[in-house]
Amino acid sequence: MEPSAFEHPRLTRSPEVCAAYAADASGLSCTPDGIGRPHSEAEIQELVRLAGAHGEPLTAQGLRSSTTGASVAERGLALSLEKMTRLVEIDPIRRIARAEPGINLGAFKRSLRAQGLFYPPDPTSENECTLGGTVACNASGSRTYLYGPTRPWVRAIRVVLADGTAHELRRSETSKNATGYFGFQDPIDLWIGSEGTLGVITEVEVRCLPNPPGYFGALAFFSRLDAALGFVLAVDAERRSGTLAPRCLELFDSTALSLIAPEASVLRIPAGAAAAIYFEQEAEPGSEIDALEAWYAAIETAEGLADDTIIAQSDAEKSELRRLRHAIPAGMNERGARAKLQGGRKVSTDFAVPLPHLPLLMSDCFRLAEELFGGLTAGYGHVGNGHPHFNLIAENAGELARAQRAARAMTERALALGGTLSAEHGIGKLKRELLSDLYPRWLVDSMRAVKMTLDPKGLFAPGNLF
Repeated sequence: MEPSAFEHPRLTRSPEVCAAYAADASGLSCTPDGIGRPHSEAEIQELVRLAGAHGEPLTAQGLRSSTTGASVAERGLALSLEKMTRLVEIDPIRRIARAEPGINLGAFKRSLRAQGLFYPPDPTSENECTLGGTVACNASGSRTYLYGPTRPWVRAIRVVLADGTAHELRRSETSKNATGYFGFQDPIDLWIGSEGTLGVITEVEVRCLPNPPGYFGALAFFSRLDAALGFVLAVDAERRSGTLAPRCLELFDSTALSLIAPEASVLRIPAGAAAAIYFEQEAEPGSEIDALEAWYAAIETAEGLADDTIIAQSDAEKSELRRLRHAIPAGMNERGARAKLQGGRKVSTDFAVPLPHLPLLMSDCFRLAEELFGGLTAGYGHVGNGHPHFNLIAENAGELARAQRAARAMTERALALGGTLSAEHGIGKLKRELLSDLYPRWLVDSMRAVKMTLDPKGLFAPGNLF
């Protein structure tokens, strides 16, 4: 069908307004033909029906924090859910909460905290992303090491399909289910991580935990990267034996440490540090000292710079350490944005491997980055899950081609070690060629078949995944 323009009170085709919705955090930019800003599920249904009738594709957007281009409208209209921010329900007794997709994740979690509830998923961008966006890409974060990604915390969603009908999908609460293929037994799981390709999420219901009694955070330094990674493997073994109880294990390599050094204010980063591991552990107030003794012993055993360890116990100190963790991707995003003027950008990876293979993966990836790229490279992130992020800053078009070759070679190495292409950010538009090239054709074709069954006209999020 040849697309034709239509009108709706919540739709504008103003070039100036559309330009404001053209880009996301990936650096990818494409001005949509129009921008819909619905205030309700009923208005989403109207826009979807009109778009389908007129052949204009729709790409749902939240706050456009995607690092894969998933929220950029490659063609057709953008559907911003930024106005749908209603907190529908908080039930402290049943420990559930329900909200519209456009609510800011950080604000959502603070509202829950005030009611004594804790929602564990914690992507680094929680104050710049939406609840619906985290469901769309099955977001993770540092505390995924203990609590897992978004998926297991989602109890139900409402979704508008390509024909404009709205449906409630609720996770089965039976302990046994042998009905058909796994994944179809609990259809909600098809939409969690579908990156907007199967429908528009209009409400999300999540389960919560009681607020933890408290926690402490710390930054442990190491004079060698391999010692830091050895510490991670040792701590993971001690977690399984019950000696230590971390809820996150996050890596800062030497480049990441150099990036945060100017931001560190009163926190001292030792001159001899080549890497650091940030960790947190939940603890009753007053019990931190006993727990820290076990941590200091683990740091010393791993040949860490134990005396330089930074311990954060007050709220201000904990906020400062988390701010520094956030400063790494934020700083790399800024460098990538500046490089766009010369045809470059940030190239990032999102692969993960089984934890025992992490040291080999890191060594091989730094070697590949040096051999194939040679520019600024940072390795950091969720190493407790075997999930480091590599950011390569290409300063111009020539460097961009080299950075992309290096990132592909690094990804291929991760897959050869039993890993996955994307651990938390999804495929979007930037990694779709890797999905089609590196995964079996039958697998990609099966996903396409699901897409075509639910969205036969290709209405939703064209360019994402495929």
